[in-house]
Amino acid sequence: MTGLLDYFDRLAIIHLPSRVDRFRALRRELTRIGIDINGPKVSIPHPPMPESANGFTSRGVYGNFLSHLDIVETAYRDGLESVFVLEDDAIFNKKFRTQQTTVGRLLSENIWDFCFLGHSWDRSLPDSPTSLLRYSGPFIWAHAYAVHRRIMARWIDYLHQTIDREEGHPDGGKLYIDAAQFLFRQLNPDVICVVSSPCFSVQKGSPSNLNSQRWFQRFPFNIAVDAGRALRDQAWREGWLRIDGPEQLRPSASTRITSSPAEPWPRFSRSDRQSVSS
Repeated sequence: MTGLLDYFDRLAIIHLPSRVDRFRALRRELTRIGIDINGPKVSIPHPPMPESANGFTSRGVYGNFLSHLDIVETAYRDGLESVFVLEDDAIFNKKFRTQQTTVGRLLSENIWDFCFLGHSWDRSLPDSPTSLLRYSGPFIWAHAYAVHRRIMARWIDYLHQTIDREEGHPDGGKLYIDAAQFLFRQLNPDVICVVSSPCFSVQKGSPSNLNSQRWFQRFPFNIAVDAGRALRDQAWREGWLRIDGPEQLRPSASTRITSSPAEPWPRFSRSDRQSVSS
């Protein structure tokens, strides 16, 4: 079975060296889908460690934003056609183990700009016969996605602009990376954004480094909490559980959203749909 990295030029992992627990978990997760975390196409760049939050919600949010920006800038500078960006808390469902070959083939044969294999699932999104939808509406999480060179320069420029703008700017300022991706797609309707349908990846249950933790997350050896997280993750992998992103991070009702309805991507003939589904 050919895998994800037979198509993408690089897999860049966002990882804090202090999170040894996440590295070990991700190594096991990638092994399940046939990826060697020490392989030649895998990169784990040193994470930016800003001295201040620079107007962002926290230093962690700002540092995470800079990590995503640095990965795309490096890929563009290195002349890559595509880069797959993965945060170290990503997990994949069982379906993706067999579907990744089809996903890679479809991406190689068609024009795209962003491809989100990981995202918060929107109940309004239909399942796609190709496992992929073209969709520009809102969703949360930017932990497992790819960027094509066609859009890299424009995306890099926009991210720098959001760093310089004040928080609350209508075009985006001091944002979480997933919010920046949504606003960028809204401001650039020509961008071809593809999402997995159903979702192939979510974030595993583990303490976050982006903001302050709840009291029970400060005890790393809390067996009950760890066991609960592990059960939650496995239930999702098997398809027994649905996981949505944090509701408070979703766009408010007052947010103006201009997005075409989701549609299967790419458009297939009846015989092609039968081939993919089989």
